[in-house]
Amino acid sequence: MARRKNVPHETKFHVGDMVRVRNGTRDPDYPDVSMGGWVGTIKEVESEGGQARYCVAWSRDTLASIHPVFRKRCERDGLDYEETYLAENDLEPSGGEALPIEQPTAIDSPALSSDDQDDRIRMILGLTGDDPVPDVDPITLVAYWNHLRRHLSLPFEARHCPEDGPENDVSVIALPDPDEYDCDEFYGLFCEGRLGRRQITVPLGEIEVARRHPNYQLMDDYLYWFWNWR
Repeated sequence: MARRKNVPHETKFHVGDMVRVRNGTRDPDYPDVSMGGWVGTIKEVESEGGQARYCVAWSRDTLASIHPVFRKRCERDGLDYEETYLAENDLEPSGGEALPIEQPTAIDSPALSSDDQDDRIRMILGLTGDDPVPDVDPITLVAYWNHLRRHLSLPFEARHCPEDGPENDVSVIALPDPDEYDCDEFYGLFCEGRLGRRQITVPLGEIEVARRHPNYQLMDDYLYWFWNWR
């Protein structure tokens, strides 16, 4: 038999009730985000420390009106922005009427740190601490290329490490403009190099440099982003 959740015998609201968040209520995860006026339906009732907690699934109108930073943060942190758990005192009955919702008066975005790899990628792509690290796609690749072409020291010695072939020492001599080839999330950016007497063009995602090399952090950040977000 499935276990039943610990639900108080007497609760003010029940599954299926439509509720509105009381003015002045702050999101429990993001205190700088005001939730007053948000409307939704009780999806689940449970008890925490003897007090009722309600999972509220937000209405379509509410989701269209909330501050975009709330959605960004939920996507960044792996939370479901379409529902939130709130205490009983945070809620009041709603007839479904559309009322103005409170908006944040001062968004407190977390500072980016050059010591954090995700934050370095956000800096490269012009994002804030509220933004999730974006997927690899033609637009983000071009933005990343613009950063690398300004900061990579060329030429540089590296190791070509293809997925299905032998590794070789190469000298990377150029980063072609993505407009010159079909830039996509499968191969990412390309580079030109010398392998012995031959000149080669290979995906930059197959290039590794020694840890002590001046280009190491730039290349390692690109590899980390490319292989994890494509």
